[in-house]
Amino acid sequence: MKGNSKQLLMNYLRKEIHAFRDQEGYSQEMMAEKLHIAPRSYFDQEHGKYGFSALSLIYFLLLLPEDEVIIFLKNFKELLQRSGENAA
Repeated sequence: MKGNSKQLLMNYLRKEIHAFRDQEGYSQEMMAEKLHIAPRSYFDQEHGKYGFSALSLIYFLLLLPEDEVIIFLKNFKELLQRSGENAA
């Protein structure tokens, strides 16, 4: 994955996880538990200090209904295409 694609994914995932947390009314601590990470780690990731891991991405996708997983992936694919990256 090119550097730009990686940054796009990090930003997109951070935005989507934060929006999900707000929508569900979860605290940062609750969201950290759902993603199987430490609360401090979640805080740092939500604020862009670090990117979410692949495992956190999987746990996040498992929280979503199937149709929302498809929407999540389609929206990311469109983001890649708009940026000129190959969405393969």
